Amino acid sequence: MKSKKVYIVEDDSLCFELYLAVLNQIDNLEVIHETTGDKGLELIKSGDPDLIVLDYNIPVLNGVAICKELRKIERFQKIPIFIVSSSPIKGNKEDIFKKAGFDKWFEKPLNIKEFRENIVSILF
Repeated sequence: MKSKKVYIVEDDSLCFELYLAVLNQIDNLEVIHETTGDKGLELIKSGDPDLIVLDYNIPVLNGVAICKELRKIERFQKIPIFIVSSSPIKGNKEDIFKKAGFDKWFEKPLNIKEFRENIVSILF
């Protein structure tokens, strides 16, 4: 079985370590990581992701801006994109995230079990 690629854009190293701990428990997964929004967007565009996980509050370009940009590109319209947020956001988070094109959103602190189950059900 070909391994699935999960692209993560997260600037907080502790959060990334947590994602890695969860994802390393799942077979056939390859994790690709970037820490800033602009570089993350370029990395994703030049890659072949099966799932994209974005932090909301990352330097240069936030998670919502990245998702909106990716959804304009045909090959990224069907790829699942998750957002993880601890930031207070003006307005209704659910509406903002749906309009941006996210498939799922999670609050920090992350519910590990829910996060893992969602990844497994989407990818396998």
